[in-house]
Amino acid sequence: MSRVLCALLSLLAGVLAATEARAEDYSPLATCPAGNLLAGRRPVAWQDTRHDLAALTDETLAPEGAVWDAALAVLFDTGASTVTWDLGAAATVNALAIQADANDTYTAWGSLDGRDYRVLGHIDPVPNNHGLRLRTIETGGVAVRYLRVGEGVGDGSYSVSEVAAYCQKPTPFPAKMRVVDAPPAVVAKTYWDDSASARWELVLALLGLLFLWWDQWACRGAASEPEEKTPGMVDSLVRFVRVRGKVRSAILAVLGLVAFLTYFNFGSFHFPNFIHGWDTFHYYIGSKYSRELSYDRLYECVAVADSELPELRRRVELRKLTNLRTNILETTADILAHPERCRQHFTPERWKSFHHDLAYFRTLETARRWDDAQTDHGYNGTPVWNIAGWMLSNLAPASKTQIYILNSLDSAYLAAGCLMIWWAFGWRVLAVALLVFATNFPSRFYWTGGAFLRWDWLFWMIASVCLLKKERPIGAGLALAYSTLLRIFPIFLFVAPVLAAAYHLFRHRKLHPTYMRFFAGAALGAVLLVPTGMAVVGRASTYQDFVRNTMKHSGTALTNNMGLRTVVAYRPSEVGGKMRSEGQTDPWAKWKQARLDSFRRAQPVYFAVVAAFLVLLGLAVRQAEPWAALALSATFIPFGVELTCYYYSFLIVVALLCVKSEQLAPRLLLLTAFTQFVAWAPIKGMPSPTSLDELYTLMSVATLIVFVAIAWEFFSQQRLAPAGASARPYGSDGPEADATTREEPGQGARSRAHRRRRRR
Repeated sequence: MSRVLCALLSLLAGVLAATEARAEDYSPLATCPAGNLLAGRRPVAWQDTRHDLAALTDETLAPEGAVWDAALAVLFDTGASTVTWDLGAAATVNALAIQADANDTYTAWGSLDGRDYRVLGHIDPVPNNHGLRLRTIETGGVAVRYLRVGEGVGDGSYSVSEVAAYCQKPTPFPAKMRVVDAPPAVVAKTYWDDSASARWELVLALLGLLFLWWDQWACRGAASEPEEKTPGMVDSLVRFVRVRGKVRSAILAVLGLVAFLTYFNFGSFHFPNFIHGWDTFHYYIGSKYSRELSYDRLYECVAVADSELPELRRRVELRKLTNLRTNILETTADILAHPERCRQHFTPERWKSFHHDLAYFRTLETARRWDDAQTDHGYNGTPVWNIAGWMLSNLAPASKTQIYILNSLDSAYLAAGCLMIWWAFGWRVLAVALLVFATNFPSRFYWTGGAFLRWDWLFWMIASVCLLKKERPIGAGLALAYSTLLRIFPIFLFVAPVLAAAYHLFRHRKLHPTYMRFFAGAALGAVLLVPTGMAVVGRASTYQDFVRNTMKHSGTALTNNMGLRTVVAYRPSEVGGKMRSEGQTDPWAKWKQARLDSFRRAQPVYFAVVAAFLVLLGLAVRQAEPWAALALSATFIPFGVELTCYYYSFLIVVALLCVKSEQLAPRLLLLTAFTQFVAWAPIKGMPSPTSLDELYTLMSVATLIVFVAIAWEFFSQQRLAPAGASARPYGSDGPEADATTREEPGQGARSRAHRRRRRR
C-alpha cells in the first residue's frame, strides 16, 4: 500500500512540475499581439555597448553586407555584451529577426521575471559572407516579458543593427523593413597616427643614412686636398672646410633632436594617451601585490575580484585568460568555482585595496581590451626590479596623478641616458645613437613607452658603458650588475669582457686591472641587491619562483620574439597564418607547439652558430679597449637568448661603437630602415603587417647579419691596427679634429692625476 501511495505522489509531483514548466512557457497571461513586439522600445539594461541603442528597434535595416561597424549599428565591445528589453507584459514569442555581423554567433534569451533567463535560440554565422546580415530564429512559441540578445562568439568584433520579435510571424518572414544607406562608421580623420609615425621613422632612418654617407665623403674630400698650397689657397680651403663642417654639425644636431622627439611621436605618445594602461596594469599591480600574487595568480585574482561586481560577473564567466602556471589559455570556470584559492592570500584590507586599484585600471582600457589583457603573460619583474616597483606602487592608492608620476620615471631615465652618452662620448655620438634608437621598429614607443619602470635596465646598461669609457670600472660593474638583475639578459654584456680578460691573462700572465675592478664592482652589486630583493618580497622562495617563471616563458613561443632561436625554429609551413585556429580555447596552441618542436630539432645548428659567433667575438675584442669590448658584447644578445622585440632598444649601446668605425652607424641605420620597411610591407608577396611571427623572423635575420658584420670588422681592425687606435668620430669637423677626440687607453686617468697634482 505504501509503495502504491509513493508512486501516486511521484506521479502527482511530475504532473505539477510539468504544469509549472508549461506555465512558464505559455503563461495564461501571455498575449499574442500582431506586429513587431520590439518596435520603438528602448532597452532597460545593457552592458559593454557603444552607439545609440534606439537604433536596434527602429525597424531600419542596413543594406545586406554593409560594413560591420556602420553608424546605425550598435557595437558590442566584449563577448559578454548584451541588450535587454521589457515588453511591458508577458507575450508569446514565436520568431525573431536579427541583423548582425555575419561572421559571429549571437544568442537570444527570454524571461518572465527578469531574473531567470532561458535560451530561445542562436543565430549562426553566414558562411563566406561579411558585414551586416539578417538572420532569423524560430522559438516554437515561448512566453516572455523580458527579451535579451548578445554574447557574440567569433572574431572579437561584434555588432547588431536591428532586432525584431514576433508572436504572429509575418508573411513574408522576415518582414520587410526600411533600408537606409550605411556609410562606414564615422572616424575622425587624422594625418598623424601610429602608421604615419612608422613611415616617418623609415624616412628619418634614410635621411640619417644619407647624411652619414655625405659626411664621410666630405671629410675624405677635405683630407685628400694637397698639403702644399699658396697661402691664399690654404686660407680659402680651411675657411671652406670649416664652414662646411659647421653646417654638417648643425644638421647632425637637428637630426639628433628630431630623433629624440620622433621616439615620443612628437608628443602624441600612444595617440593620444601617454599612459600605456595594459603594460602599467601588469607591472603596477604585479609589483604592488607581489607578496599576495607571486608570479602565477595575477589573472586569477583579477577574475575573482571582477566577478564580485554584479555588472562584470557575466563577462568574467565568458572570459578567457592565461593560466600563468602553464601559459595556456583557459576558461574561468574553475577559478570562479574556487575563489578562496586567491582570497586566502589577502588580508581584508589588502583585498579592498586590490579592488580599488583594479577599478582605476579598468578606466584606462575599453571593456574588450581589459578582458584581452588577461590573455597576456603576466607580471615578470625580477625580485631586484621589485625593490623599486613594490616601494613606489605602495606609496598610495592607484590614481591618475600617481600613475602619471610613476610612468614619467622612464622618460627621466631616457633623458639621463642621453646625458651619460653626451658626457662620455660627446653630442655627435649621442645624435647618431638617437637616430638608431628612434628608428628601430621592434623597440618603438608603442610597446613599453609610457609604462612603469620599463626602461630602467637600459639606462644602467648605457651607464655601464659610459662609466667604463671614462675609466670608472667599479661603477661600470655596479651599473651592469643592476641592469642584469633588473632584466637578466644584460648578463650577456659580460661575455666579451670575460673573453678579453682571459686573453690578457693568457698573453701577459697577469690579470687586467681594469677588468678586475669591473668584475669586482659587479660582484659588489650582486651582493648588495640580491638579498634586498628577497627582503622586499618577504618570501624565501622568491628567486626559485622567478626562475620557475622564467623557465616557463622560455618554453612559450611568442609571435614577437626575436633572435637566433626565432630564426632556426622558423618553418614556412608553420607560420601563424596557417596554424592559428579560432575555434580553440587557445587559438595559438598548435603554432606554439610547432615552434617548440622545430627548435628542438634545430638545436645542433643553433649551438653551432652560437659557438662560431663566440669565437668571432673573442677574436674581435682580444685587444680592444674595455669599454669597446663591453659595448660590442651587446651583439651577442640575439645569439644567446630569444627576447621579445621591444628589448632591442639595446641597439643604442651598439651604436656607441661608431667612434671606432665609420661603417658601423650606416649599417645600423640600414638595419633599422629595413625593419620599418618589413613592417610596412608595401610590396605584394611580403608578409602581412598582421603576420607578426614572419615579420619578426625577417627582422631577426637582418639583425644577426649586421651584428656578424660588425664583429667581423672589429676582428679585422685587430689584425690591421694597433690596440687603442680610433676612427674619426661622426660629426667631427675634419681629419685635424681627431687629435682632440681620440683618447688613448689610460689618458683619462693620467689627466685626472695631473689635475690633482696641480691642485695640490
